[in-house]
Amino acid sequence: MDKNTRELSRFQKVRHGLAFKAFIMVVLLTFLIGVAVLLAGLYMFYQSALYETRLHTCTLAKGMVAVLDDDVVKSKTEEVLDIYESLPKDVTDNPKADGYKDYYKDVVDDTFKDLQQQMWDMQHELGLRNSFIVAMDSKTNRMIYLLDADLREKSFCYPGTWDQYKAEEVDVLINGEKTTKLQDRLGLKNDYQATITNSKEFGLRCTGGETLYERGDFSVILCLDETLDHLTLISRMFTRRFALLLLITIGIAALIAIMIIRRNVTVPLGKLAHAARGYYEDKKQGISAPNRFSQLEINTRDEIQELDLAMKDMESGLIEYEKHLKEVTAEQERINTELNLAKRIQMDMLPSIFPPFPERNDFDIYATMDPAKEVGGDFYDFFLIDDNHLGCMIADVSGKGVPAALFMMVSKTILDNVLKRGASPAQSLEYANNVICANNKEEMFVTVWLAVLELSTGLVTASNAGHECPVKIKADGTVELIKDKHGFVVGGMENMKYKDYEISLESGDKLFVYTDGVPEATDKDEELFGTERMLEALRKDPQANPQGILKNVRTAVDDFVGDAEQFDDLTMLCLQLKDRRG
Repeated sequence: MDKNTRELSRFQKVRHGLAFKAFIMVVLLTFLIGVAVLLAGLYMFYQSALYETRLHTCTLAKGMVAVLDDDVVKSKTEEVLDIYESLPKDVTDNPKADGYKDYYKDVVDDTFKDLQQQMWDMQHELGLRNSFIVAMDSKTNRMIYLLDADLREKSFCYPGTWDQYKAEEVDVLINGEKTTKLQDRLGLKNDYQATITNSKEFGLRCTGGETLYERGDFSVILCLDETLDHLTLISRMFTRRFALLLLITIGIAALIAIMIIRRNVTVPLGKLAHAARGYYEDKKQGISAPNRFSQLEINTRDEIQELDLAMKDMESGLIEYEKHLKEVTAEQERINTELNLAKRIQMDMLPSIFPPFPERNDFDIYATMDPAKEVGGDFYDFFLIDDNHLGCMIADVSGKGVPAALFMMVSKTILDNVLKRGASPAQSLEYANNVICANNKEEMFVTVWLAVLELSTGLVTASNAGHECPVKIKADGTVELIKDKHGFVVGGMENMKYKDYEISLESGDKLFVYTDGVPEATDKDEELFGTERMLEALRKDPQANPQGILKNVRTAVDDFVGDAEQFDDLTMLCLQLKDRRG
C-alpha cells in the first residue's frame, strides 16, 4: 500500500518534493533544448561548410583551367576520347581486362607527363587531394578518366578507364546542383559543379569541376578532390565543448530553478500545509475558532498568494459559519422539541388505548395514524354518544406538517362537539363547514367520513365530505367497496349541503375506512398502491379482528413501497359489530 506524505522519511520527502521534481524537470528540459540546439547547430554548420567547400573547390578548378594550356589539354583529351570511341563496346565495357591499357599507351607521352606534372604541382600547392580531367558520359553515366594528375602508381587512374556514377551525380557535375528552399532562405546559391561523396576508400570528400568543352554526349571537365575529414574533427570538437557547456548550463539553471521554486512555491505551500494541519489539530482538540491562516504572511504575488487569501477567507467564513451553525442548531433543537411536544399533544388527542371500551363486548374498534412528517393532518376519532350509539370519524386535512396539524385539531374539535350534541353526520358536516369557512383565510380544507353506529340494530348512518369510499367486510369474508355519494370538502365553500346514507351491519361484519395515504402510497418507480391492492390485502384474512385487518393492509403497503420515502399521512380505522344489543 502506498504511504502518505506523513509516513515518508526526510529523504523520501525531499525525493518526492516539488523542489526535486522541479530540478528533474529543469534538467530534462535544458538537456532536451541543448540537444535540439546542438543538432540544429551541427546541421547549419555542415550546410554552410559544405557550401563553402563546393564554392572553394569550383573556384580552384576555374583557376587551374586558367593556368593550363588549353590547346595541350584539348589535344591530349581528344586523343583519349578518339581511342575510347573507336574501341568496340565489349572492350570499353571491361576496362579492367588484360590488354585494355595497351590501347592508350601511346597517349602517355612526354607532353602528357608534363601536363600531369603541372597539375600535380598545383594540387599540392593548393592542398588538394587530387586533380584529374574526365569525360562525363550522360548516356551511360560513366566518368571516363582522360588525364589523372596522381603520380602514385597505386591510385593513378589510367586513361580510358572509367567509374560508374549515379545519374544525379553526373547531372550535378555537368549542370551544377539545384538550390534547396532552405539555401534560398539563407541566401546560398548552389549552382556549382560539385558533389559530396563518402566512401571507405577515400572518406568524405568534395568533387568539384569546371567544364572545358562539350563533345557529343561527353562533357570534358577538370575535376578537383578536396578532403572533408577536417569537418568531422571540427564537429567532434564542437560537440565536446557544447556538451561541457550544456552540463554547466543545466547545473546553473537547475540551482537557480530550485532557489526560485523553493522561495516562491515550496516554502509558501509548506506554510499553508502546516497551517492546514494545525487547523485540523485545533479543531480536533475542540478549539472553536483557530486563527492559523490569518497569521501567515505570503507575498508571492501569484496564484499561491491567491490561495493564501482564499484560505484566510475560508477560515473567516468557517468561524462565522460555525457561530451561525450553533445558533441554527440550538434553534433546530428547540423546534424539534416543540414538534415532538406537538406530536405528543396531537397523538394524545386521538384515541390510542386499545381496547378503548373493555367493558363492551358488542363491538370492537381499532385505528392507527402514521404521519409523513413530525406531525400530520390526518385524524380519526370514536366515542360513545350514549349507551346505544357509537360515533366515529376519519379525516384528511389538505397539506402536511404543522399547518395541517393545527387545522386538524380545530376540525376534530368542532366535529366532535357537534356530533356529541346529537346532530346527524350530515348536519354535523354542514355546521363544521360553515364555522371553518368563516375564518379560513389560508383556504385549507379537510375530507371527512363521519358516521354513527346504532349498536342495537347495526344500522350505520354516515355522510361523506369528499373522503375515500368505505369498505364493508362481511362475516362470511366478502369484501365490498361501498361507493357512496360524496359531498364537497369541509372548508371549501360556505352553506354546502351534505346527505346521510345508511349501511346495515350484521353480527361479525366490519367497516374499514382510511385516508388517501393508503391507495396513493408510491414505490420507487412512482407507481401507486391503488384500491385493488388494498382490497386484496383485506381479502387475505377477512376473519381477522380489526387490529389484524389494519396490520395486513399496512404490511401490504410496506412491501409494495419498499425503500421509497412515505409521501403522505397514512391513517386507517376498522369497526366490527360483534353482537347486536337488541
